[in-house]
Amino acid sequence: MTSFRVVPLKEEHARQILLWRYPPPYDFYDPPEEGDPEYYVSEFLNPTLRFHAVLDELGRFIGFCSFGLDGQVPGGNYARDALDIGVGMKPEFTGAGLGARFFEAILQHAAQDPGVQRFRVTVANFNKRAMTLYRKFDFRKCDEFEDARHGVPYTIMIRDGRV
Repeated sequence: MTSFRVVPLKEEHARQILLWRYPPPYDFYDPPEEGDPEYYVSEFLNPTLRFHAVLDELGRFIGFCSFGLDGQVPGGNYARDALDIGVGMKPEFTGAGLGARFFEAILQHAAQDPGVQRFRVTVANFNKRAMTLYRKFDFRKCDEFEDARHGVPYTIMIRDGRV
């Protein structure tokens, strides 16, 4: 059984993320190809966005997570107090049955902050795979909205209580 650990994201991880490409319809999550790569790397390394790498037991970079503002999408109602979690798994590992252990490691890491009482994720409505995963961890729909930038429908899901 594969186990995961969550560690601070390094520059080498950020550069790898910029090369990730997903098959449709998940190509929606592809990093931008235009713009200055150094800008995107600096955003991944911005301490206020709290990006972390998720590594397997061999130290391989499997994916990333963020805690806080990066997990929010413009247009959503984030008035309720909760820790926003953003996640991304390396394309070659998606759909391989690793999602539950991957997300569990992220939740366990987030739960180390004793001040956090609720966890929140925001997911594009087409991503039924992610919604199913979050429901397994007792996340429940609390809102729907359209992304203010692109008109994409999203669902906000929340989990009350500690892990």
